[in-house]
Amino acid sequence: MDIFLEILKLGAVGLVAGLFSSYLANRDYRSRKWWALRVAAYQTAIESFSDLIYYYDRHYNATIKSYELPDDFKKKLDEHWETSFNKIRKSADSGAFLFSARANAALKEFMNLDDDPNATYDEHLDNQLSGAKKCLKELVECSKTDLKLKLSLFERIA
Repeated sequence: MDIFLEILKLGAVGLVAGLFSSYLANRDYRSRKWWALRVAAYQTAIESFSDLIYYYDRHYNATIKSYELPDDFKKKLDEHWETSFNKIRKSADSGAFLFSARANAALKEFMNLDDDPNATYDEHLDNQLSGAKKCLKELVECSKTDLKLKLSLFERIA
C-alpha cells in the first residue's frame, strides 16, 4: 500500500509539473508571437513612411527648384506613394490593436492632416512632407520603447 501511495504522489507531482511547464511554454509562445506581430507592424509603417517622405521630397524639390520630373520617374514615384499610403492607412486603421496609444495617435494625426484649401501645391507638399517626417520620428521613438524585450521569469532569476 505504501508503494502505491508513493507512486500516486510521484504521479501527482509529475502531472502538476507538466501542467505548469506547459502553461509557461504556452504563455511564452503567445508573448513572442504577439511581439513578432508588433515588430512587423512597426517595420511596415516605418518603411512606408520612408517611401512617402521620398515621394514628397522629390516632388517638393522639383517644385521649389522649378524643374520637371521625368515621366517614367514620376510614374515610379506615384506607385511608391500609392503603395505606401495604402499601407499607412491600413496601419492607422489597425493602430489600436498593434501600436501603442502614442503611436496610434501619431498615425491618426497624420491621416487627419488638413491642407489649407488656398494653399499652393508646394505648400501642400511641404505640409505633407513635414507631417510624414513628424509621424515617422514619433513611430521610431515609440518602436524603441514598445518593442523593448522584457526579461522572462527565468532570465530574471538567473
